[in-house]
Amino acid sequence: MAKRVTICLIGPKNGGKTSLLASAVDCVMQSAHGYPSDLRPAIQSITRAEFEGADAGAPHIDILDGHSEEYQELRREFAKGCAPTDALPTHEYFFRVTLNGIAPAEALEEAPYLVEVMDSGGDIAIPDDNAPNDIPQKSREEFSARLLKAEAIILVMPLVRLEDSGWIVNVARLFERLANAPEKNLKRVVVAFSQYERLFARFGPSAFTYACDPAVALYVLRNSLRTAQWMDSLRSLEAGANKVAVRFTVASSFGFVKIFQNPNVDPHQAGERRFRRSGIEGPRALNEFWRPFLTADPLLFSALELDSAFTFSYAQIDGAQSEPNFEQLNAPASS
Repeated sequence: MAKRVTICLIGPKNGGKTSLLASAVDCVMQSAHGYPSDLRPAIQSITRAEFEGADAGAPHIDILDGHSEEYQELRREFAKGCAPTDALPTHEYFFRVTLNGIAPAEALEEAPYLVEVMDSGGDIAIPDDNAPNDIPQKSREEFSARLLKAEAIILVMPLVRLEDSGWIVNVARLFERLANAPEKNLKRVVVAFSQYERLFARFGPSAFTYACDPAVALYVLRNSLRTAQWMDSLRSLEAGANKVAVRFTVASSFGFVKIFQNPNVDPHQAGERRFRRSGIEGPRALNEFWRPFLTADPLLFSALELDSAFTFSYAQIDGAQSEPNFEQLNAPASS
């Protein structure tokens, strides 16, 4: 029987969490994750019916019917440049995660993994105190119940000055309440900082080379988290009786342009627009010229509890633990 894992995807409004989810499958397909190449993970969208009732190894599953239309629609919306999640209702997506190469024995024993990802608007879990919020109390209570049942939480936040935001205090409140909730089922938390590609906008064709260095990502995280008081609430989760594995990572849904290696943001268009070749529309342009980066790592760690070269523990962030041998981990720069 497959192992089932429920994940809550949370974050502030317009923080990039839905875009991260929309690009996760493409990230794995393009080997733009931080896992060793010989692990060979795969993520496939599936239907609710398969998640809830079918044995992942059962021969009666129709392989031609294995794709979830809801997730395909999410990918199409992201390709068009519009993938925000409305505050209501909560969106649910289902995936099958398989390991096709060398992996720890315990991970192979539980594979494949059937994963449910619950994605809600930022106004529910991480509201902005400076913006109007009219979410019904019933919706808040329903989402709180989902958080308590979830085995993993992925918190997506943009790489901005967090202390200047109107929602960062609610991050601390949320994890403080979770730490004090005895009935929680939580085992893993991943904090993913989105919009990683913005840091390399002036690096030209060297951008992807620098972004692929785990030491650079760790440096970015250490600087972003140096004065983050909300980290204390996460520490209490990790130090509690039911220890929760906490990891930090970076991610880029827009990613980088293939061949040219520069960040995939077009400076010649208004707003944030990805590069597209003139005359080519739809997913083909994305598949041909675009490489998302590390957007699958939070999902894979939440399901497998296996570290990649870009998932960092508290000990690594604090500098108490030396960095792993990233050459042995075979980071995506070498793929």
